[in-house]
Amino acid sequence: MARGRRDYTWGVLQDAILPGRYSVNWFKGAVSVLEGDSTESLIPYTVPAGYKFFLTGVFVTCSSPQINQIAIWKDAAAVIVSYFTLNYHADFASLGSYNYAAGESFKVAVANFDTVDATFWVEAFGVLELLV
Repeated sequence: MARGRRDYTWGVLQDAILPGRYSVNWFKGAVSVLEGDSTESLIPYTVPAGYKFFLTGVFVTCSSPQINQIAIWKDAAAVIVSYFTLNYHADFASLGSYNYAAGESFKVAVANFDTVDATFWVEAFGVLELLV
């Protein structure tokens, strides 16, 4: 017979992103037109006090077929930096997640390496858990 909290996020996070009694699904999206050869930070988020945040996925689509860049940040450090053309997707749920403690900040930075303006659509997914 199992013991412990049934809704403990770490126990279910790897197999299925199902919110428990103390957790909720989290989503943020943004659209921005970046000028040629520019960078912009999108979806800034700071984890509120008393919570823990699990980043489970990031998706980016842009209108430029040139090579572009995405960086996922945790406070002042980039945890992922990758180059892509048109689309980038990262699903961390099957392999784990990026964890953010209360007070830590998250953001996605995109860079347009084309010489013309390009539209970027960014979406981030995760689980926000209340620490009890």
